[in-house]
Amino acid sequence: MDVFMSRDVPFFDPVATSIRAVIPTPRGGHLAMTGFPGLLTHVDGTAYLDPQQMRETLEGLRAAGARELLILTEEAELPEGAFPLISKISRPLGLRLSFAPIEDFNVPSDRFLAQWPAHRACLEAALEAGETVALSCQYGAGRSGLIAAWLLIGAGMSAAEAIALVRSHFPEAVENRLQENWLLEVEKER
Repeated sequence: MDVFMSRDVPFFDPVATSIRAVIPTPRGGHLAMTGFPGLLTHVDGTAYLDPQQMRETLEGLRAAGARELLILTEEAELPEGAFPLISKISRPLGLRLSFAPIEDFNVPSDRFLAQWPAHRACLEAALEAGETVALSCQYGAGRSGLIAAWLLIGAGMSAAEAIALVRSHFPEAVENRLQENWLLEVEKER
């Protein structure tokens, strides 16, 4: 597994952005896991969007080589206007957005799985071209880690190796037993 822990991981500023990890893959590209760009919390616990932090996160993803950002967050779990704002800010940066929601703390639904082949083909082509594929959920751990590990399994890693690699870059990734077990089942079906 050390072979994929290369020193050429792109730099990102974890303070100015919501990027949690950039992980080298067996395909030569990278997987970037991020919380929803610009999503912050007031001291009273209410969520809000910071357009500057959103822009810095998206610029950081582009600097890391991302042209694709798969958003796994459900629109209802974000402050109003989140999807239109991220679409507006990402467009001039040349960052293509795709939306494929997964319920928080969960695994892909049948609806997600029906759409997955098209998403997977695009993401795998980007990785094979040496690009960075960016994955975003609310915090950047559970759903982003789950899909990152799934892409690594598709690249030939075992589920255990994929989960370990993702967690070596962000320990909170693949955040529960349901997600771990789902990845183990995916490996069996491969």
